[in-house]
Amino acid sequence: MVSNGRFLTIFPKPDCLQLLPDNQLFQIPMYLSVLVGIWPIILTESKWLKKAYRLFATMLYYYYLEYICRAYFQLVLLVRAEHLNLEEILGNLCITLIYTVSMIRLRAFDTQQIKTLFSTIVDAETLILQDPDPEVRKIYLAVVRRNKVSHFVFFICGWMVSFLYFLHPFFMELPTMKVNNETITLKTLPLSTWWPIDVQKHYWTAYCWNVFDGTLGSSFVIDSDMLAFSLVVFAVCRLDILSYRLQRLQLAGGQTSQQVNWENFRNLIVQHQEIIAYVDTFNDGMKYVMLFDFLQCSVQLATITLQLLVMKINFQNVLFVGVFLITMVMRLVIYYFNGNEIIYKSQQLAIDIWMTDWYKQSHNVKHMILFFSIRAQRPLKFLIGPFGVLSLETFITVSDAGISHSFQTSPSLLQIIKATYSYMMLFVNTSK
Repeated sequence: MVSNGRFLTIFPKPDCLQLLPDNQLFQIPMYLSVLVGIWPIILTESKWLKKAYRLFATMLYYYYLEYICRAYFQLVLLVRAEHLNLEEILGNLCITLIYTVSMIRLRAFDTQQIKTLFSTIVDAETLILQDPDPEVRKIYLAVVRRNKVSHFVFFICGWMVSFLYFLHPFFMELPTMKVNNETITLKTLPLSTWWPIDVQKHYWTAYCWNVFDGTLGSSFVIDSDMLAFSLVVFAVCRLDILSYRLQRLQLAGGQTSQQVNWENFRNLIVQHQEIIAYVDTFNDGMKYVMLFDFLQCSVQLATITLQLLVMKINFQNVLFVGVFLITMVMRLVIYYFNGNEIIYKSQQLAIDIWMTDWYKQSHNVKHMILFFSIRAQRPLKFLIGPFGVLSLETFITVSDAGISHSFQTSPSLLQIIKATYSYMMLFVNTSK
């Protein structure tokens, strides 16, 4: 595999087999997501290869949709059963909601708005790595390294959760049922979903099928989350670079230098406007995806803590729920921390320009700096629907209050609804 300028090619020739961009920020999720058909940018000029990839992606997506429909059908059957199996209901709800939100996220990735963001990152990285200032390249590569570390840790934790799910039926206490005065042990599957076959008679067929469903679902969830992480992190990186350039901006005095100062600062304003446009495009394409993600996380926080109350306490169950909780909190921290960084660093730009010798400049340059400072004091925000923004304040408040509420109440479906409602109201109130 060789690198040829901007694009990564699987073979040196012919050029029609160039598939993926040579991008470091997307490197890990890009290679993983193309295996399940969710990477949105295929660069090959070969029409048949593009059609084949599109067909492959469509088949996996609609199979994934079919699995989610079976899971929701099973949830309806569980809720309508004479004797409620609360542990299975909670487990079904947790996983099915995660898969549902990942489907919505994948649909957003397929829109022209989000595809434009992917293309913007690919093009911008090429320009950044060609920048003559080594410090700019250093800032970007440092962000890339941190992003790769977070991707790797999240990938490991996400698949640990999946493997624990797949192995869970072999370590749990199996339920029993009496038939004609005979006690029969019922075999269980990793994921709660409806089956068109008798699971007890064809257990290993159902188990392998279930593991395939779980593997595909985990790939969609983990890979799409890592792609979304990169979309958020890139905006933070652009702000870091702009902040550095503002701090290093040399506004020379004298009449002959005024035009140079005007041109230099105008270029920085253009970069700032590009960042604003990037965040606005992200919000237009993803804010309702982030809202659905917030809602499913609210339900998860309630159901996980309630699961700890209803399940038998042993090493396997504690490990299983613990790793799941750690992974979920990790992904929320990545989203909310970087969302908080956007708010802080976008406002920091006004301070950066204030520290220059702006007061020695011409009227035109001062006028530009004034308007830049006013705009920078309005922070950029990643929106969660129409209600609020990604920030650590919202995350900490909602998490603390929600988990405490779940532990202080009795485990029932009504309490899940109450806990979720509490999350939503706290979220709305802290976002005003």
